[in-house]
Amino acid sequence: MAKPAPYSCSAEECNGFLLQCSLILEMQPHLFPNDNAKSYSSFVDHFREVFRKPSWDSSIGKKLYNLKQGKMSVNDYALQFRTLAARSGWNEHALLTTYRQGLDPQVRLHLAAYEDTIGVERFIQLSIRFATRMQSCLEEHQGQQQLNTSLCRPDSVSPPEPANEPMQVESTHLTPAERQRRLTQKLCLYCGSPGHVISACPTRPPCPMVSAIIPNVNTMTPLTTIVQLTAADISIPVTALLDSGQQETSSPAPSAVSSASRPRTRRKPTRSTQ
Repeated sequence: MAKPAPYSCSAEECNGFLLQCSLILEMQPHLFPNDNAKSYSSFVDHFREVFRKPSWDSSIGKKLYNLKQGKMSVNDYALQFRTLAARSGWNEHALLTTYRQGLDPQVRLHLAAYEDTIGVERFIQLSIRFATRMQSCLEEHQGQQQLNTSLCRPDSVSPPEPANEPMQVESTHLTPAERQRRLTQKLCLYCGSPGHVISACPTRPPCPMVSAIIPNVNTMTPLTTIVQLTAADISIPVTALLDSGQQETSSPAPSAVSSASRPRTRRKPTRSTQ
């Protein structure tokens, strides 16, 4: 078996060089017949002290301490934590405390009842299980909410399109320039024809005299109600009489009407005979 190449004093090649040396000692034991020739273990320890790259790195601990779940899933957070924890050299208690503090507040609150004695690996598994169940419940709830919204949503009703009418002075269809032109040429402000004004326009529909009937329940008396009469710019509240046919309980009975309207005959007193 060939001897290993001379060591280049590179920290990256330290483990490979020691592996080659171990294979030579194992495959050729006859080259080392006594204990003085087999002091390889002490050589390895001293060699590693001098040339090997330190296994610990201060930046690993800093990254592990600052690691937070944030917008990551618990699975991604646990994967990054395990990768850094394997190279940190921290003890079990420090790792569990750091992992707990980096979790999402909702997950951390749910796992608050668990003690640190369960171990960091068990704690990581519990956090992943809870986060998976919580995500499933949220997706199910959102799907049910969308279904209820679609079932309760009323059908959209488009308003009726207005009929094609001539330009009206009351609307915004008549521009200031057009209005001034019609006034100058003595044209109707409604239809634009000559020979009449807007108040006498034959194509203008008549304005209704009563625009709304608003009953007032608080001040309403039997057979009457309060209505609003609107004419031009004047609105007057008046009392209106209801149809008596709608109040059957308030109408007198036919027998009472006939008896009340029947003329009465006055009886003459009779004289007593002696």
